[in-house]
Amino acid sequence: MSEQMNLADAYELVYSAAARMLWAQEGPDWRDERESEWPAARRTAWQHLERVLLEAEAALGAPRPGEASDPARHLISRRAPGDVDRPLTFDEAVRDWKQRLDADPGFLVERREPYPDYYMEPGSCVVIPSSPYLAMIGVFPELFHRLAPGRPGVTLGSGAADLGAVAHEAADALRAPLGATAPTPHPGTAPWISPVSRRVSDLPDLPERFEALRRAAWYAAEAMPSPEELKGTLDFSVELRAAVAAADIQLMLSGQPAHAWREEYEQIDAARHGVVGLVSGPAGEAMPVPFEKDAADWRELNAKGSLPWTPKEYQRQYYPDRGETGNVVISATRALVFAEILDEFAARLTPGRNAGLIHYSAYELGQFLTWGIGRELRAHSGF
Repeated sequence: MSEQMNLADAYELVYSAAARMLWAQEGPDWRDERESEWPAARRTAWQHLERVLLEAEAALGAPRPGEASDPARHLISRRAPGDVDRPLTFDEAVRDWKQRLDADPGFLVERREPYPDYYMEPGSCVVIPSSPYLAMIGVFPELFHRLAPGRPGVTLGSGAADLGAVAHEAADALRAPLGATAPTPHPGTAPWISPVSRRVSDLPDLPERFEALRRAAWYAAEAMPSPEELKGTLDFSVELRAAVAAADIQLMLSGQPAHAWREEYEQIDAARHGVVGLVSGPAGEAMPVPFEKDAADWRELNAKGSLPWTPKEYQRQYYPDRGETGNVVISATRALVFAEILDEFAARLTPGRNAGLIHYSAYELGQFLTWGIGRELRAHSGF
């Protein structure tokens, strides 16, 4: 970090690098000694760093009535439920979705006619052809990476327009069999979305918090093996990306050039490309995936199947182990939650949208999207 850098910018660089390190480990096993294989000192250092980040987030205050929804701190496709018009925080969104999923009555009922079996109850589920479904579940890894704590702000380019549109069309297609027959407005046009994100450094006691963050980040990073050490062992308890992030933190805090954030691959430009993976180019070279290609691929998969539907009468369940894999069935509750996630993806893929630096409060949302509903819905396609 440069000596000429102002305090707010310096804080945000360390914040980004520290949040990235915790996120790059991919799961929160390090929080629990019963789950973690880590040494106690490393686990304690990471837990302390997380507390420092969360305490800084709490100091920014809870959402206020009438406040705009901040893409760096809140869901932007919907507002908080209830009578008060205010933003819906990431944590609140996760709690709301989990409560609804836990209360889901399901969609199968046991019947003896026309022969004994379990049947799909009309209106209680949505049947989705496998090809469009495969495209829809692609939003989970992309959202996990786009909402990664510490990700720096970026303004979406015009090429994202059709990808956001097709995601919203998919959301409406899930709702339609359940009674929402008219397309809803594109969520990216919602009037409550703030064009400017609140900075993580917008704290009254910034000097003290910066010192606390520097110390916590240093000890947490120092407790990690280096990327070189990790490559020479069979230690699978540490993700290589987390070790790289730890090395970057130590360089940064030692006054040396370092990355606060790294994309999965350096060719990726988050303003123009999907942020997950590369594809082979015309000459076999590895290339990032432009938004336009993602949208075209999605529409191509849509063309291979019909629109989602719900049974008009009791219908025997599908048995994938018997080769009945042409359709995927999810409950009405899960379809509506999935539609909301698709709309959040669409809202964030709106051209001109700038999320600002993603706050650490997005961590639990990423876990839910990856290891919660994301893993459940991906399992229908075998991964």
